Amino acid sequence: MSEGIQRASGKPFGPRKSKDYLKGRTNVGLSLAGNNSMKINNKDFQDWTEEDLKVLLHNDAYRENNSIDYKVDFAPLKCENKNKKKEKQAEFRSDVCSFANADGGYIFYGIGEDAGMAGALVGIPVSNPDRFELDRRNELQSVRPVMPEVEFSFVRMSNEKYVVILYIQRGLYKPYITEEPEGDFHFYIRHGNKKQAMSYTEMQNASTSARSGFAAGYTPTYLDPNRPCVISMLCGLIWKALVEEMGLPYAYDHFAEGESPDPPFICFLYPKAENFGADNLVYHHFNRLDIEVYTDYKDPDMEANIEEVLTAHELYYEKSEVWIETEKMYEVLYELTV
Repeated sequence: MSEGIQRASGKPFGPRKSKDYLKGRTNVGLSLAGNNSMKINNKDFQDWTEEDLKVLLHNDAYRENNSIDYKVDFAPLKCENKNKKKEKQAEFRSDVCSFANADGGYIFYGIGEDAGMAGALVGIPVSNPDRFELDRRNELQSVRPVMPEVEFSFVRMSNEKYVVILYIQRGLYKPYITEEPEGDFHFYIRHGNKKQAMSYTEMQNASTSARSGFAAGYTPTYLDPNRPCVISMLCGLIWKALVEEMGLPYAYDHFAEGESPDPPFICFLYPKAENFGADNLVYHHFNRLDIEVYTDYKDPDMEANIEEVLTAHELYYEKSEVWIETEKMYEVLYELTV
């Protein structure tokens, strides 16, 4: 199949100069304090001692759940291999994001886990708590759109090690994203005693909440005036996740030269904005989303699968179809307002 093939509209979806909208932002930690606070012996977590932490041991009331996670060590400290250390640092970021994208909670480093409950107070070697915290905050700076709000507490043990406790507050600017490696974005959320990839609906709900927060008067101070709003970037990634559910090769607007797959495949794009406003002000931002499905033969089952995904997410769409004679392909177009 040749590159630079033509849409039904006559516009090519071949190579086009790319724009990098995902770099150069300043991350500023802004979030609302969550209400998922935890007390032991009627003490806040920053006042806990080794004796207080013993209450957790083999205690079903404090087993791992949506807001508690136990880790026997802090893995990045144990890695001598540079690449392996980067992997563990990425895992640390995704752990923090999973709590911020849920209702917040606590990660205990230095407590062994036994059948989902705290099994042993082991501690981790920390020569300088201030430096440990600074390093972790630096590692979290790459989280988008802002660094989640995290508090640290260091409980000194009788073995001269520390149990390090992170309290991650429920985030305001959800969804929080990790980028590992560059250009590969991940959305994680805490469910029960584990983290998992956020569903399309969870990402959409989180983004909607963030927009509502801005509308209520919260100022997104981390915006780069030379680049689009981070929220717009988030929305683009969310709709990308929706297209992934359809199970076909896809690209935004076009495939790069030499990378066009055989049909069927999808190109999706935002051809125009359809905002609501008055008095020269935009009050509600809407975009038209086009999902273009290209096939070399009519496939009702495939179309039914795509429509099932859209219907499952309660998305209204208009559908049209055209045969592109020059390319010997059908273009089935789904038009949505998002």
